[in-house]
Amino acid sequence: MIVKDDIWVFLPAYNEATVIRDIIKNLKSYGYANLVVVDDGSTDNTYKFAQEEGAKILHLCLNRGVGAAIRAAILFAKKKNIEFMVFMDADGQHFPSEIEKLVDELQKQKADIVIGSRFLEHQSKIPFSRIIYNKIANMFTYFGKSTVTDSQSGFRLLNKVAIHNLDLELDEYGICTEMVWKANSMKLNLVETPIKVQYTKYSQSKGQNLWKGIKTACNLLKNIFYEH
Repeated sequence: MIVKDDIWVFLPAYNEATVIRDIIKNLKSYGYANLVVVDDGSTDNTYKFAQEEGAKILHLCLNRGVGAAIRAAILFAKKKNIEFMVFMDADGQHFPSEIEKLVDELQKQKADIVIGSRFLEHQSKIPFSRIIYNKIANMFTYFGKSTVTDSQSGFRLLNKVAIHNLDLELDEYGICTEMVWKANSMKLNLVETPIKVQYTKYSQSKGQNLWKGIKTACNLLKNIFYEH
């Protein structure tokens, strides 16, 4: 039986001072006390506000990308011998109440990684640009002989086996696909479960854009050729 005290929630964050207080308060209201903001070289008050709300901080001096933040979080989890870690986007699009969905699926499927998928159930409010980007990214994921519906989801639960066995290398958004590839190559049990998301004008201004998407694709292609 997994209890909330066993779960650590990690929020990779870059310039999220506008929303970080509310996200931390919301997570605490659902009983998640083990909160870590991975500050990816923010130039605003993300670090200060997160600290004031009582979150632990992993501070990267330079902005290196979400992949670097995720890798720092996994290294921290390894050192702390954490049993379960959840990644959530720090722009407010994910619901803390849905962490339980990931936990339930992990226990039911005896999974090592659970990805919260926006596309297993129909949602009419996902921006068209995000749908198209995810479809393209899914195609790259298939190179790694993995089929998932939401390869770019930032809402993920990892157990101790995944934490200690994943050796990720990419600094930017390609890490989402890299995690799926490597989980598959190591025969980790990776599953998906449907989640809801909310997109605001603010959250749509964050994350991927065309240029970032092109860079991600190039990094993934280099990774494919290097691995093969």
